Amino acid sequence: MDNLTHGLMGLALGALRRPDAAGAPLSATDKAVLLGCVLAAELPDLDNLLPSENSVVHALQAHRGLSHALVFTPVIAAAATLVAKAVFRPARAGPVFLYSLGSVLFAHLLADLWTGWGTRVLLPFSRERWTLDWSMVVDPWVTLPLLAGALWAWRRRAQWRRALVLGLVGAAAYLGLRVSFQAALGHRVRGTWPGAEQVQVFPAWLSLTTWRYVVVLPGEYVTGTVALGEPPHEQRRWPRPGPTAVPESARSLATVREALAWARFPLVSTLPREGGGTELRIGDLRYHLGGEPTLQFILELDAQGALSTARLDRGGSAASLLRRWRAPEPVPPTPEG
Repeated sequence: MDNLTHGLMGLALGALRRPDAAGAPLSATDKAVLLGCVLAAELPDLDNLLPSENSVVHALQAHRGLSHALVFTPVIAAAATLVAKAVFRPARAGPVFLYSLGSVLFAHLLADLWTGWGTRVLLPFSRERWTLDWSMVVDPWVTLPLLAGALWAWRRRAQWRRALVLGLVGAAAYLGLRVSFQAALGHRVRGTWPGAEQVQVFPAWLSLTTWRYVVVLPGEYVTGTVALGEPPHEQRRWPRPGPTAVPESARSLATVREALAWARFPLVSTLPREGGGTELRIGDLRYHLGGEPTLQFILELDAQGALSTARLDRGGSAASLLRRWRAPEPVPPTPEG
């Protein structure tokens, strides 16, 4: 999730603790718990500052690395506790650490886990990326209830705890709806392609009831959208890449291996470069708009097969993506079982 949502969720989780004295001014421990929870919800993303050999390795390996792993959560919580104790010296360390630990787990790790990008929570024991696919990385409908609760708490100080908790309840209720819609729409897509090897649905931009889907058939992918009360809407089919889609010499490159491990429904293409060499594109159809991929890793290899540059292509500018999102869709072909 985005950092605003992480911080607001951490603040709301801190409000779950009852103040030391009801109706009295907040104690040093009360304030330290709130500060510690906000810090704990934000600190894991300091890994964005870590150096990497290129932007692809940074996006897939450096960011959401060990600082986002379960084994590292006590370290993050301890760091947040130390800072909060330094600001509010009389605060008791025990409550601050416990609530900061909960904030790391729920306001950051879980919040990243429910996005499509996912996170490697089992590092260093497993490098597998886990994801729940409940929402986009930036989802205003998660953030708005939390933000409304924080603004209410700031304007009405006497009701601060109630406001923050209600904001958290609103965000949780929205996520609960997403989970139920994900299950229902996934079942509908599976019913349309009962012989599919795999079916998965993914969140769509700014939509609760319309989701994107990918169906894996023996030789191809089927992409489209599905909405409540409507049959799946097929948008495009893509051939699945074969074992030789990636040149053998490129498979040994760490950046290529990271990109291939990230892509759940990979699209791979190669183009010759001027002066020799190859441009290798690795996309993932879970990020598609109108059936067309919107996110690809572009790797340029020289004539000897060495990696010269690597970058992330998000499918164009925000304005062009918005135009594609709003464009009318073609009439879909009849799906085949």
